Amino acid sequence: MTDFRKYQERLKFIEYLAKQKRTGTSKTLAQKLGVSVRTAKRMIRHLRDNGVNIKFDKLRQTYFLDK
Repeated sequence: MTDFRKYQERLKFIEYLAKQKRTGTSKTLAQKLGVSVRTAKRMIRHLRDNGVNIKFDKLRQTYFLDK
């Protein structure tokens, strides 16, 4: 149960950072979360699959929430 809770907290943290355009690249985000790059990308995909409109800004090199 702890793993699920931690996963949910990380998803919320990704959304928080994306709102502020402070996630950085997938590699940077993975470091902030303490997970692999593959897991960070999987979490982004999970958010998208669940209706979160998160995109990557190539110029700023960060994810953001598109309203």
